[in-house]
Amino acid sequence: MEKFVYIGCTLSLTVYGQLIVKARSLIHSDVVANDGKFAYLMTMFTDVGVLSGLAAAVIASVFWTLAIERVGVSFAYPFMALSFVLVPIAASLLFNETLTLLQLAGLSLIVAGVTVNVLAH
Repeated sequence: MEKFVYIGCTLSLTVYGQLIVKARSLIHSDVVANDGKFAYLMTMFTDVGVLSGLAAAVIASVFWTLAIERVGVSFAYPFMALSFVLVPIAASLLFNETLTLLQLAGLSLIVAGVTVNVLAH
C-alpha cells in the first residue's frame, strides 16, 4: 500500500506543477508582448506560484525515489503516464482547453495500459 502512496504523491505533485505553471503563464502572458521573452522568463521564475511548481517537482522526485525503492521501475513507471491523462483533463476543466475525441481515445489507451500493468504484477 505504501508504494501506491509514494506513486500517488509523485503523480499529484507532477500534475500540480504542470497546472500551476500553465495558470501563472496565462496571468503573465502580456509580459511577452510588452517586454519580450527574457522579461517573461524573469517574471515567471520569480513568481511564487511557478516556484511552488518547481518545488513540487523536487518533492515529487523524493517521493519517486521512495517509490522505486519499494517496487521495480517496470511497475512504478507506467503510473507516471497517468500525468498525460490527468493534466489534459484538468486543463480542459480549469483552462477551457479542448479535448478532441481522438485525444480522449488516446487517454483511454493510456489508462488501459496502466491497468494492464497493474494486473500483470
